Amino acid sequence: SQAEIDRVRSSLDGGVELYGSQWKSPGYLSEDEFRSRQYDIVSNPTDQGHKLRAQERASLRVLSGNKLWRSTVYATQGDWRIFLTIPPAGGKFEGVGSQTEENDNRFGFGATSALTWQLARGEVTLGAEGRFDQSHYQNWFTTNRTRDSVQALIHAHQLGGGLFAQAGLDVTDRLRLDLGARYDAIDTHSAPNGEDSRQDSHGILSPKVGALVKLTNAVGLYANVSRGFRATDGVIENPSLPFITMWDYETGLKLNIGQLSASAALFRMDLSNEQTFNPLTSGSNSGGASRHQGVELSLRAPIWKSLTVSGDWTFNDARYKRLIAQAEDDPSQVDTLSGLRVYNTAKYIGSAALEWAPPAAPWSARVSTNVVGPYAPFDEPGVELPAYALLHASATRRIGKVQLELGVRNLLDKAYPELVAGGLVAPGQPRAVFGTLRYDF
Repeated sequence: SQAEIDRVRSSLDGGVELYGSQWKSPGYLSEDEFRSRQYDIVSNPTDQGHKLRAQERASLRVLSGNKLWRSTVYATQGDWRIFLTIPPAGGKFEGVGSQTEENDNRFGFGATSALTWQLARGEVTLGAEGRFDQSHYQNWFTTNRTRDSVQALIHAHQLGGGLFAQAGLDVTDRLRLDLGARYDAIDTHSAPNGEDSRQDSHGILSPKVGALVKLTNAVGLYANVSRGFRATDGVIENPSLPFITMWDYETGLKLNIGQLSASAALFRMDLSNEQTFNPLTSGSNSGGASRHQGVELSLRAPIWKSLTVSGDWTFNDARYKRLIAQAEDDPSQVDTLSGLRVYNTAKYIGSAALEWAPPAAPWSARVSTNVVGPYAPFDEPGVELPAYALLHASATRRIGKVQLELGVRNLLDKAYPELVAGGLVAPGQPRAVFGTLRYDF
Protein backbone atom coordinates (compact mmCIF):
# COMPACT_ATOMS: atom_id res chain seq x y z
CA SER A 1 0.00 0.00 0.00
CA GLN A 2 0.98 3.64 -0.35
CA ALA A 3 1.09 3.97 3.45
CA GLU A 4 3.63 1.15 3.69
CA ILE A 5 5.74 2.73 0.93
CA ASP A 6 5.71 6.07 2.76
CA ARG A 7 7.01 4.35 5.89
CA VAL A 8 10.16 3.16 4.07
CA ARG A 9 12.93 5.72 4.22
CA SER A 10 16.46 5.30 2.93
CA SER A 11 19.64 7.32 2.76
CA LEU A 12 22.93 6.85 0.95
CA ASP A 13 26.11 8.66 1.90
CA GLY A 14 29.82 8.35 1.23
CA GLY A 15 33.10 9.71 2.43
CA VAL A 16 36.78 9.94 1.58
CA GLU A 17 39.59 10.35 4.11
CA LEU A 18 43.15 11.26 3.12
CA TYR A 19 46.16 11.49 5.44
CA GLY A 20 49.82 12.24 4.82
CA SER A 21 52.80 13.01 7.03
CA GLN A 22 56.58 13.06 6.88
CA TRP A 23 59.46 13.65 9.27
CA LYS A 24 63.24 13.82 9.23
CA SER A 25 65.86 12.50 11.66
CA PRO A 26 64.34 12.46 15.16
CA GLY A 27 67.53 11.14 16.75
CA TYR A 28 67.99 9.08 19.92
CA LEU A 29 69.81 10.48 22.93
CA SER A 30 71.55 8.95 25.91
CA GLU A 31 69.95 9.64 29.26
CA ASP A 32 72.69 12.18 30.08
CA GLU A 33 72.21 13.96 26.73
CA PHE A 34 68.45 14.09 27.33
CA ARG A 35 68.86 15.56 30.81
CA SER A 36 71.11 18.29 29.40
CA ARG A 37 68.55 18.91 26.56
CA GLN A 38 71.03 18.34 23.74
CA TYR A 39 68.21 18.02 21.20
CA ASP A 40 70.37 18.98 18.25
CA ILE A 41 72.26 15.66 18.33
CA VAL A 42 71.37 13.61 15.25
CA SER A 43 72.58 10.03 14.92
CA ASN A 44 72.07 9.97 11.14
CA PRO A 45 70.94 13.07 9.18
CA THR A 46 69.69 10.90 6.30
CA ASP A 47 66.97 9.35 8.47
CA GLN A 48 63.53 10.26 7.15
CA GLY A 49 60.13 8.78 6.54
CA HIS A 50 56.57 9.28 5.34
CA LYS A 51 53.15 7.80 5.92
CA LEU A 52 50.25 7.98 3.44
CA ARG A 53 46.77 6.64 4.07
CA ALA A 54 43.42 6.80 2.25
CA GLN A 55 39.99 5.37 2.93
CA GLU A 56 36.81 5.45 0.84
CA ARG A 57 33.37 4.51 2.16
CA ALA A 58 29.75 4.24 1.03
CA SER A 59 26.90 3.55 3.47
CA LEU A 60 23.23 2.70 2.92
CA ARG A 61 20.54 3.01 5.61
CA VAL A 62 17.01 1.73 5.07
CA LEU A 63 14.31 2.27 7.72
CA SER A 64 11.07 0.35 7.35
CA GLY A 65 8.64 0.29 10.24
CA ASN A 66 10.46 -1.08 13.26
CA LYS A 67 13.43 -2.39 11.24
CA LEU A 68 16.66 -0.58 10.33
CA TRP A 69 19.13 -2.07 7.83
CA ARG A 70 22.63 -0.57 7.69
CA SER A 71 25.32 -1.61 5.21
CA THR A 72 28.76 -0.17 4.48
CA VAL A 73 31.40 -1.02 1.89
CA TYR A 74 34.89 0.45 2.14
CA ALA A 75 38.41 0.32 0.73
CA THR A 76 41.73 1.33 2.31
CA GLN A 77 45.20 2.04 0.93
CA GLY A 78 48.39 2.80 2.83
CA ASP A 79 52.11 3.29 2.30
CA TRP A 80 54.66 3.51 5.11
CA ARG A 81 58.35 4.08 4.36
CA ILE A 82 60.92 4.90 7.02
CA PHE A 83 64.72 5.14 7.19
CA LEU A 84 65.82 4.94 10.81
CA THR A 85 69.06 4.43 12.73
CA ILE A 86 68.56 2.97 16.20
CA PRO A 87 71.49 2.15 18.50
CA PRO A 88 71.58 -1.50 19.66
CA ALA A 89 68.20 -1.74 21.42
CA GLY A 90 64.54 -1.98 20.48
CA GLY A 91 62.31 -4.49 18.77
CA LYS A 92 62.48 -6.94 15.93
CA PHE A 93 64.48 -5.77 12.85
CA GLU A 94 65.71 -2.84 14.98
CA GLY A 95 68.60 -2.07 17.28
CA VAL A 96 71.27 -3.24 14.82
CA GLY A 97 73.31 -0.05 15.16
CA SER A 98 73.00 0.88 11.47
CA GLN A 99 70.33 2.42 9.28
CA THR A 100 67.42 0.28 8.13
CA GLU A 101 64.67 0.91 5.60
CA GLU A 102 61.19 -0.35 6.44
CA ASN A 103 58.54 -0.25 3.73
CA ASP A 104 54.97 -1.48 4.12
CA ASN A 105 52.57 -1.07 1.20
CA ARG A 106 49.07 -2.43 1.65
CA PHE A 107 45.48 -2.23 0.48
CA GLY A 108 42.24 -3.74 1.63
CA PHE A 109 38.49 -3.71 1.21
CA GLY A 110 35.51 -4.98 3.16
CA ALA A 111 31.83 -4.76 3.93
CA THR A 112 29.57 -4.90 6.96
CA SER A 113 25.80 -5.23 7.18
CA ALA A 114 23.41 -5.35 10.13
CA LEU A 115 19.65 -5.48 10.68
CA THR A 116 18.09 -4.03 13.85
CA TRP A 117 14.57 -4.70 15.11
CA GLN A 118 13.09 -2.13 17.48
CA LEU A 119 10.98 -3.91 20.09
CA ALA A 120 8.53 -2.59 22.65
CA ARG A 121 11.18 -2.71 25.40
CA GLY A 122 14.48 -2.87 23.56
CA GLU A 123 16.18 -3.78 20.29
CA VAL A 124 17.89 -6.78 18.66
CA THR A 125 20.66 -6.63 16.02
CA LEU A 126 22.07 -9.34 13.74
CA GLY A 127 24.95 -8.70 11.39
CA ALA A 128 27.95 -9.92 9.43
CA GLU A 129 31.29 -8.48 8.34
CA GLY A 130 34.01 -9.50 5.90
CA ARG A 131 37.42 -8.06 5.05
CA PHE A 132 40.43 -8.73 2.80
CA ASP A 133 43.87 -7.14 3.27
CA GLN A 134 47.12 -7.53 1.34
CA SER A 135 50.56 -6.32 2.41
CA HIS A 136 53.97 -6.12 0.75
CA TYR A 137 56.51 -5.68 3.56
CA GLN A 138 60.22 -4.95 3.03
CA ASN A 139 63.07 -4.44 5.49
CA TRP A 140 66.58 -3.58 4.30
CA PHE A 141 69.99 -2.70 5.71
CA THR A 142 70.88 0.69 4.22
CA THR A 143 73.66 3.27 4.20
CA ASN A 144 72.51 6.86 3.67
CA ARG A 145 69.25 5.51 2.23
CA THR A 146 71.08 3.21 -0.21
CA ARG A 147 70.14 -0.48 0.15
CA ASP A 148 72.97 -2.84 1.17
CA SER A 149 71.26 -6.14 1.98
CA VAL A 150 67.82 -7.47 2.74
CA GLN A 151 66.45 -8.50 6.13
CA ALA A 152 62.90 -9.39 5.12
CA LEU A 153 60.72 -9.43 2.00
CA ILE A 154 57.21 -10.67 2.67
CA HIS A 155 54.04 -10.81 0.63
CA ALA A 156 51.03 -11.59 2.81
CA HIS A 157 47.27 -11.46 2.62
CA GLN A 158 44.55 -11.98 5.19
CA LEU A 159 40.88 -12.88 4.81
CA GLY A 160 38.54 -12.48 7.76
CA GLY A 161 34.86 -12.65 8.51
CA GLY A 162 32.59 -12.32 11.50
CA LEU A 163 29.01 -12.88 12.62
CA PHE A 164 27.57 -10.89 15.51
CA ALA A 165 24.37 -10.56 17.50
CA GLN A 166 23.43 -8.15 20.26
CA ALA A 167 20.36 -7.13 22.20
CA GLY A 168 19.42 -4.36 24.62
CA LEU A 169 16.40 -5.07 26.79
CA ASP A 170 14.63 -2.81 29.29
CA VAL A 171 13.56 -5.46 31.79
CA THR A 172 11.95 -2.79 33.98
CA ASP A 173 11.97 1.00 34.08
CA ARG A 174 15.04 0.72 36.34
CA LEU A 175 16.91 -2.27 34.87
CA ARG A 176 18.46 -2.62 31.40
CA LEU A 177 20.40 -5.66 30.14
CA ASP A 178 22.82 -5.73 27.18
CA LEU A 179 23.79 -9.08 25.68
CA GLY A 180 26.01 -9.79 22.71
CA ALA A 181 28.40 -12.19 21.04
CA ARG A 182 30.63 -12.20 17.99
CA TYR A 183 32.52 -14.99 16.23
CA ASP A 184 35.51 -14.13 14.02
CA ALA A 185 37.52 -16.38 11.73
CA ILE A 186 40.77 -15.13 10.17
CA ASP A 187 42.99 -16.87 7.61
CA THR A 188 46.51 -15.51 7.00
CA HIS A 189 48.80 -16.48 4.12
CA SER A 190 52.46 -15.43 4.18
CA ALA A 191 55.11 -15.81 1.46
CA PRO A 192 58.56 -14.72 2.76
CA ASN A 193 61.18 -14.29 0.05
CA GLY A 194 63.23 -17.45 -0.44
CA GLU A 195 61.14 -19.52 1.99
CA ASP A 196 58.14 -21.81 1.76
CA SER A 197 54.81 -20.05 2.07
CA ARG A 198 52.92 -20.38 5.33
CA GLN A 199 49.21 -20.39 6.07
CA ASP A 200 47.16 -20.64 9.25
CA SER A 201 43.62 -19.97 10.43
CA HIS A 202 42.23 -18.93 13.79
CA GLY A 203 38.72 -18.51 15.15
CA ILE A 204 37.55 -16.82 18.33
CA LEU A 205 34.30 -16.12 20.19
CA SER A 206 33.85 -12.74 21.91
CA PRO A 207 30.87 -12.54 24.29
CA LYS A 208 29.62 -9.49 26.20
CA VAL A 209 27.15 -9.10 29.10
CA GLY A 210 26.18 -5.81 30.71
CA ALA A 211 23.60 -4.42 33.11
CA LEU A 212 22.52 -0.90 34.11
CA VAL A 213 20.43 -0.20 37.23
CA LYS A 214 18.95 3.30 37.65
CA LEU A 215 19.17 3.94 41.37
CA THR A 216 17.54 7.34 40.79
CA ASN A 217 16.77 9.35 37.67
CA ALA A 218 20.25 10.90 37.91
CA VAL A 219 22.37 8.00 39.25
CA GLY A 220 23.02 4.68 37.53
CA LEU A 221 24.99 1.60 38.60
CA TYR A 222 26.46 -0.53 35.80
CA ALA A 223 28.54 -3.67 35.34
CA ASN A 224 30.06 -5.18 32.17
CA VAL A 225 31.97 -8.35 31.30
CA SER A 226 33.41 -8.79 27.80
CA ARG A 227 36.13 -10.50 25.83
CA GLY A 228 38.20 -8.91 23.06
CA PHE A 229 41.17 -9.80 20.88
CA ARG A 230 43.69 -8.50 18.38
CA ALA A 231 46.26 -10.06 16.08
CA THR A 232 49.80 -10.52 17.38
CA ASP A 233 52.52 -8.28 15.91
CA GLY A 234 54.48 -10.17 13.26
CA VAL A 235 51.58 -12.35 12.11
CA ILE A 236 52.32 -11.56 8.43
CA GLU A 237 55.67 -13.35 8.87
CA ASN A 238 54.39 -16.16 11.10
CA PRO A 239 50.63 -16.82 10.61
CA SER A 240 50.62 -19.43 13.39
CA LEU A 241 50.97 -16.76 16.10
CA PRO A 242 47.86 -16.86 18.33
CA PHE A 243 45.56 -13.95 19.10
CA ILE A 244 46.19 -11.64 22.04
CA THR A 245 42.98 -11.94 24.09
CA MET A 246 41.58 -9.88 26.96
CA TRP A 247 38.79 -10.42 29.46
CA ASP A 248 37.48 -7.06 30.69
CA TYR A 249 35.50 -6.59 33.92
CA GLU A 250 34.09 -3.19 34.90
CA THR A 251 31.59 -1.81 37.37
CA GLY A 252 30.84 1.76 38.33
CA LEU A 253 28.48 4.66 38.95
CA LYS A 254 27.29 7.33 36.50
CA LEU A 255 25.80 10.70 37.47
CA ASN A 256 23.94 13.04 35.09
CA ILE A 257 22.24 16.20 36.34
CA GLY A 258 21.68 18.80 33.65
CA GLN A 259 25.11 19.79 32.31
CA LEU A 260 26.89 18.00 35.15
CA SER A 261 28.18 14.51 34.40
CA ALA A 262 30.53 12.31 36.41
CA SER A 263 31.52 8.67 36.64
CA ALA A 264 33.63 6.40 38.81
CA ALA A 265 34.50 2.82 37.88
CA LEU A 266 36.56 -0.14 39.02
CA PHE A 267 38.12 -2.22 36.24
CA ARG A 268 40.21 -5.31 35.72
CA MET A 269 41.66 -6.67 32.48
CA ASP A 270 43.28 -10.10 32.16
CA LEU A 271 45.48 -10.45 29.06
CA SER A 272 46.70 -13.72 27.61
CA ASN A 273 49.57 -14.07 25.14
CA GLU A 274 50.94 -10.73 26.37
CA GLN A 275 53.47 -9.34 23.88
CA THR A 276 56.42 -7.25 24.96
CA PHE A 277 60.10 -6.69 24.21
CA ASN A 278 62.44 -9.42 25.44
CA PRO A 279 65.03 -7.81 27.79
CA LEU A 280 67.62 -10.44 26.87
CA THR A 281 67.28 -10.69 23.10
CA SER A 282 65.85 -7.19 22.37
CA GLY A 283 63.22 -8.90 20.22
CA SER A 284 59.47 -9.34 20.50
CA ASN A 285 58.39 -11.88 23.09
CA SER A 286 54.89 -13.27 23.53
CA GLY A 287 53.14 -16.05 25.37
CA GLY A 288 52.89 -14.55 28.85
CA ALA A 289 49.99 -13.02 30.75
CA SER A 290 49.30 -9.79 32.61
CA ARG A 291 46.66 -8.19 34.79
CA HIS A 292 45.61 -4.52 34.69
CA GLN A 293 43.33 -3.26 37.44
CA GLY A 294 42.43 0.10 38.90
CA VAL A 295 40.03 3.03 39.00
CA GLU A 296 38.69 5.38 36.30
CA LEU A 297 37.25 8.80 37.14
CA SER A 298 35.68 11.44 34.89
CA LEU A 299 33.99 14.79 35.48
CA ARG A 300 32.44 17.56 33.40
CA ALA A 301 30.85 20.39 35.35
CA PRO A 302 29.79 23.97 34.65
CA ILE A 303 31.38 26.43 37.09
CA TRP A 304 29.53 29.39 35.64
CA LYS A 305 27.35 29.86 32.56
CA SER A 306 30.46 30.41 30.39
CA LEU A 307 33.06 28.35 32.27
CA THR A 308 33.35 24.55 32.29
CA VAL A 309 35.83 22.24 33.99
CA SER A 310 36.45 18.68 32.80
CA GLY A 311 38.84 15.86 33.51
CA ASP A 312 39.55 12.14 33.05
CA TRP A 313 41.88 10.08 35.25
CA THR A 314 42.91 6.42 35.26
CA PHE A 315 44.87 4.76 38.06
CA ASN A 316 46.27 1.45 36.84
CA ASP A 317 48.21 -1.31 38.59
CA ALA A 318 49.48 -3.34 35.61
CA ARG A 319 51.75 -6.31 36.34
CA TYR A 320 52.96 -9.39 34.52
CA LYS A 321 51.35 -12.53 35.92
CA ARG A 322 53.66 -14.73 33.88
CA LEU A 323 56.35 -13.80 31.38
CA ILE A 324 59.68 -15.57 30.94
CA ALA A 325 62.27 -14.21 28.51
CA GLN A 326 64.70 -16.76 27.10
CA ALA A 327 67.86 -16.02 25.14
CA GLU A 328 67.71 -17.55 21.65
CA ASP A 329 71.41 -18.47 21.61
CA ASP A 330 71.34 -19.97 25.13
CA PRO A 331 67.98 -21.52 26.20
CA SER A 332 69.33 -22.05 29.71
CA GLN A 333 69.60 -18.28 30.20
CA VAL A 334 66.20 -17.01 31.32
CA ASP A 335 64.84 -13.97 33.05
CA THR A 336 61.35 -13.70 34.52
CA LEU A 337 59.29 -10.53 34.61
CA SER A 338 56.51 -12.15 36.65
CA GLY A 339 55.19 -9.72 39.26
CA LEU A 340 56.94 -6.68 37.74
CA ARG A 341 55.11 -3.72 36.23
CA VAL A 342 54.12 -3.99 32.57
CA TYR A 343 56.56 -2.07 30.39
CA ASN A 344 55.55 1.43 29.31
CA THR A 345 52.29 1.40 31.32
CA ALA A 346 51.98 4.35 33.69
CA LYS A 347 50.65 4.03 37.23
CA TYR A 348 48.22 6.79 36.35
CA ILE A 349 47.35 9.06 33.45
CA GLY A 350 45.01 12.01 33.49
CA SER A 351 43.86 15.19 31.85
CA ALA A 352 42.08 18.31 33.07
CA ALA A 353 40.76 21.33 31.18
CA LEU A 354 39.18 24.70 31.84
CA GLU A 355 37.12 26.10 28.95
CA TRP A 356 35.67 29.60 28.58
CA ALA A 357 32.85 29.72 26.00
CA PRO A 358 30.33 32.59 26.30
CA PRO A 359 26.97 31.36 24.94
CA ALA A 360 26.47 34.11 22.34
CA ALA A 361 30.13 34.66 21.44
CA PRO A 362 31.74 33.16 18.30
CA TRP A 363 34.94 32.37 20.19
CA SER A 364 36.15 30.15 23.05
CA ALA A 365 39.40 29.64 24.98
CA ARG A 366 40.81 26.52 26.60
CA VAL A 367 43.65 25.71 29.01
CA SER A 368 44.44 22.06 29.64
CA THR A 369 47.02 19.73 31.11
CA ASN A 370 47.84 16.07 30.72
CA VAL A 371 49.74 14.06 33.31
CA VAL A 372 51.67 10.79 32.88
CA GLY A 373 52.57 8.92 36.06
CA PRO A 374 55.64 6.78 36.80
CA TYR A 375 56.22 3.83 34.45
CA ALA A 376 58.79 1.14 33.68
CA PRO A 377 60.61 1.76 30.36
CA PHE A 378 61.12 -0.96 27.77
CA ASP A 379 64.04 -3.29 28.34
CA GLU A 380 64.82 -1.94 31.85
CA PRO A 381 63.15 -4.22 34.43
CA GLY A 382 63.04 -2.68 37.89
CA VAL A 383 63.61 0.89 36.61
CA GLU A 384 60.85 3.47 37.10
CA LEU A 385 60.69 6.85 35.36
CA PRO A 386 59.25 9.88 37.20
CA ALA A 387 55.87 11.44 36.45
CA TYR A 388 55.52 14.55 34.30
CA ALA A 389 52.80 17.04 33.31
CA LEU A 390 52.36 19.26 30.24
CA LEU A 391 50.37 22.48 29.87
CA HIS A 392 48.53 23.51 26.69
CA ALA A 393 46.44 26.53 25.63
CA SER A 394 44.27 27.31 22.60
CA ALA A 395 41.59 29.68 21.30
CA THR A 396 38.87 29.01 18.72
CA ARG A 397 37.06 31.51 16.50
CA ARG A 398 34.08 30.75 14.24
CA ILE A 399 33.41 32.86 11.14
CA GLY A 400 30.35 31.58 9.32
CA LYS A 401 31.01 27.98 8.34
CA VAL A 402 34.73 28.27 9.11
CA GLN A 403 36.20 27.37 12.48
CA LEU A 404 39.79 28.42 13.18
CA GLU A 405 41.81 27.19 16.16
CA LEU A 406 45.25 28.43 17.23
CA GLY A 407 47.17 27.16 20.21
CA VAL A 408 50.41 26.19 21.90
CA ARG A 409 51.31 22.68 23.06
CA ASN A 410 53.73 22.20 25.94
CA LEU A 411 53.38 25.87 26.85
CA LEU A 412 56.11 25.73 29.52
CA ASP A 413 58.57 23.88 27.22
CA LYS A 414 58.78 20.91 29.58
CA ALA A 415 61.45 18.32 28.73
CA TYR A 416 59.86 14.85 28.74
CA PRO A 417 60.64 11.47 27.12
CA GLU A 418 58.48 10.27 24.26
CA LEU A 419 60.16 6.85 24.44
CA VAL A 420 62.75 5.29 26.72
CA ALA A 421 64.27 1.87 26.02
CA GLY A 422 67.54 0.27 26.99
CA GLY A 423 69.04 3.53 28.31
CA LEU A 424 68.17 5.47 25.12
CA VAL A 425 65.69 8.35 24.96
CA ALA A 426 63.56 9.82 22.18
CA PRO A 427 62.67 13.29 23.53
CA GLY A 428 59.08 14.50 23.45
CA GLN A 429 57.82 17.51 21.53
CA PRO A 430 59.09 20.87 22.85
CA ARG A 431 56.94 23.99 22.84
CA ALA A 432 55.03 24.05 19.55
CA VAL A 433 52.47 26.34 17.91
CA PHE A 434 49.63 24.67 16.00
CA GLY A 435 46.61 25.68 13.99
CA THR A 436 43.56 23.91 12.59
CA LEU A 437 40.99 25.02 10.04
CA ARG A 438 37.58 23.37 9.74
CA TYR A 439 34.86 24.08 7.19
CA ASP A 440 31.32 22.77 7.64
CA PHE A 441 29.51 22.10 4.37
